[in-house]
Amino acid sequence: MIERRSATHQLWLTLCALLTLLILWLALMPGASAPAGLGWDKLNHAGAIAAATGLAYLSLQPRRWASAGAFLYGTFLGVLIEILQAALTTGRAAEWGDVVADLIGAGSVWLAIRIYRRRTALKL
Repeated sequence: MIERRSATHQLWLTLCALLTLLILWLALMPGASAPAGLGWDKLNHAGAIAAATGLAYLSLQPRRWASAGAFLYGTFLGVLIEILQAALTTGRAAEWGDVVADLIGAGSVWLAIRIYRRRTALKL
């Protein structure tokens, strides 16, 4: 069965794809030419993955598993970045600390979604 997507859904999906490409580009560019970002590498990781996780969640709506799917997407993206940095770049290295920061970013969005959904469900 082919699902029809609304214009809003297409927008979230497009923004998620564009952000993912931007994150990958920034993560794989030579370290010396990379922008400073938020000023601390781990905060850059957590923030980027949190943003990607949030857009993935909006892209997956209204599915019941959207929050879990978005968390998995953010986690996968963070791990993929580290694998690609180890395999494809010079001057950059894969770090477990970056993966932890990615998990914190994805997990914080997942937790915020769960809290928001629980609070709105209680008001009904």
